[in-house]
Amino acid sequence: MIKAVVKFFGAEQDHFGMPVPYHSYLVVSSPWQTPNSGIASVVALSANAPLSKPHLLVLQGGERAAFDAALQALASEPNNAGLTQHSHEG
Repeated sequence: MIKAVVKFFGAEQDHFGMPVPYHSYLVVSSPWQTPNSGIASVVALSANAPLSKPHLLVLQGGERAAFDAALQALASEPNNAGLTQHSHEG
């Protein structure tokens, strides 16, 4: 299993010092049913975080490929485009 907290954020700050915009997600991936397949699930952790693909299934590359596909999908969300991305696996 691979899990990470992934954040996308802008350069401006609100009156609390938080980046604007700020989108946070939990991404968890694991092996799937067939050999070398994987699935990733994404949960939005912050309000208004765009999320059009909460689950991604890959048939090759296992859990790492599913995890990478989820990160790419999040980076491709129109409201995340141009924002700084930071992730921490653990």
